[in-house]
Amino acid sequence: MTVTLSVPGYHEFAFSADSIHVPTVDGARVIGPGHRRLDIAVDVGVLIVRAGVKEWLAALHGGRLRADDDQVRLVAQTLEFAERIDVGRARAAQADAAQRLEADRADTDAHAALRRANLRLAVAARVHPDPGSCAVSPA
Repeated sequence: MTVTLSVPGYHEFAFSADSIHVPTVDGARVIGPGHRRLDIAVDVGVLIVRAGVKEWLAALHGGRLRADDDQVRLVAQTLEFAERIDVGRARAAQADAAQRLEADRADTDAHAALRRANLRLAVAARVHPDPGSCAVSPA
C-alpha cells in the first residue's frame, strides 16, 4: 500500500508499506492493504510502520488519518522518527514540565508537555535500549 505522510513545515513524502500501527482517538488501529474507508483523528502515541522485514517507530503527536483501499494519508501535527529524537532535549523538556507541574498541578500545558516528552523518550528507548547511547545534538 502507499502511505503519504505530511507534517507541517516539511516536505510531504510517500512510501510503500505493508502496514502501519497508528494511535487514534478511538484506540490503536492497524491499517493494511485493502483497508476499508476510514477518516479519523490521530492521538498522541507510537506510530509503527512495517515494510517487509523493516520496522520504523515514531513519536506521533496528533493529526488526521485517511485510508481507503491501498492509499493511506497521515497528516501529523508533529512526528519524530525514533532515530532522530534528541534524547537530551526530550529529557530537558520532561524535567521542565515536571517542575512546572510541581508548582501548579492544574497546568494543562505542562501535562501535555510531559506526555510528549515521555512519549519521545519511550520511542527512543525502543530503538536504543540504552537512551544514553542516543546521539544528542546541541540545543
